[in-house]
Amino acid sequence: MFSIGDTVFYEAHGVCTIVDIQEQTFSGTARDYYILAPIQNESLKLYHPVTQEKGTSKLTPVATKELAQQILSTFKNAPDPWSDRPSERNQHYRSVLKTQDDFQIAQVANTILRKENELKLENKKLHHQDAEILQRIMPNICNELAVGLSLSSEEIKKKIEQMVSVS
Repeated sequence: MFSIGDTVFYEAHGVCTIVDIQEQTFSGTARDYYILAPIQNESLKLYHPVTQEKGTSKLTPVATKELAQQILSTFKNAPDPWSDRPSERNQHYRSVLKTQDDFQIAQVANTILRKENELKLENKKLHHQDAEILQRIMPNICNELAVGLSLSSEEIKKKIEQMVSVS
């Protein structure tokens, strides 16, 4: 259970602060909810049930400094093999995102970023589905690592860009 003031990672919304815990009634059922404010848009309020069935919560603790360093080092890895079929890649990426595994998601970003850099050298662009996945996950990765490492998201983004740059 989390407390007011805790910083958490909320699946699609990224890093959030728990600003309150209160009873709310949705669909005729009263339950306790965490009231979340995403750090990217603190005026937005999100609601997540305090109690969930085991394994269904979309809230996880933000990475510790040690874990954030390990996740960041993922961007030093070689990219995964690149499928020439965009639909196959997209299906794989979406299945990885469902796992909520920070290391696998970082590896997906690493692979796409490295491919993007390779294509830039050929004056080409990423397939739109790859670009959308990257646009979806990079802010969350940068924000979570920024909190864990006490840096700005921009500093994390620059570190990642340096690690994946094609020599």
